Amino acid sequence: MKDYSLKINGHNYDVQIDDVNENSALARVIVNGTSYEVEIAGAKTAASRPQVAPAPKGANSAMITPATAAPSPRIAAAAPTSGLTVKCPLPGTILALKVNVGDKVTAGQTLLVLEAMKMENNIDADRAGVVKSILVQQGATVMEGDDLIVIE
Repeated sequence: MKDYSLKINGHNYDVQIDDVNENSALARVIVNGTSYEVEIAGAKTAASRPQVAPAPKGANSAMITPATAAPSPRIAAAAPTSGLTVKCPLPGTILALKVNVGDKVTAGQTLLVLEAMKMENNIDADRAGVVKSILVQQGATVMEGDDLIVIE
């Protein structure tokens, strides 16, 4: 298993490459605690195993560019068209969702619990309304400023 810390477009990702299947060019990769099975494009099965080398000590994120544009491992949600969007105040992981789509909420009601820096933080509604959409799921890693919930 190899551990890496990547900074992509200003977002930090902790990446672990656990297992590479030599026969099918599949790898088990963990990004910020979420497991993915990825296929390594262009890898030859059994003949050549992909090698990952750490960046040189003097390298910074501006010097490292991906060979091909890859989507972010987080869930990308469509931008809401109306209503109040509750944004993430700091990077962390969604521990629990306390509301469902269609629920009526009051100002100050806890919408979700966010774990950040080993602390549980209640994310509360700024105003009363109805939950129009939930843009994250339990266990998702979120960054500061990400849209979490839309209240109409």
